[in-house]
Amino acid sequence: MTEVPTAPLVKKRERPVYRNIGFAQLANYRLPIPGIASIVHRITGIALFVCLLFLLAMLQMSLKSEAGFEVFRSIIWANPIAKVVLLGLLFAIVFHMIAGLRHMVQDSTAWMDLSAARTSAFGVFALSAVVTALVAWRLW
Repeated sequence: MTEVPTAPLVKKRERPVYRNIGFAQLANYRLPIPGIASIVHRITGIALFVCLLFLLAMLQMSLKSEAGFEVFRSIIWANPIAKVVLLGLLFAIVFHMIAGLRHMVQDSTAWMDLSAARTSAFGVFALSAVVTALVAWRLW
């Protein structure tokens, strides 16, 4: 067998070690605004999926008869907590739609640099709040 000549190994620089964040460090970790927008997009999607059953039941009850519609009105319009919940669901729908459009634009490799990602994330939050406020103002 032939021996392969070995060259002396060059000592490489120590590489940094990245560990997972522990529960105690969560309070000190600051997520950037594009990350917050992405997580809120996922949370609103889950909330909309879970609330869909309730909303469909309420729609069926309101369309079934006049008495069902009156029960719906008494549940929603007479209860301020129900109005706040519906306002939250309205924000979730608007935010999820606008953030989804932002993600589709980013899938086409636009708005990927840090400044554009921050600006678009702030824009999603601001536009969602404005649209939600306009719809709420018009409805109530």
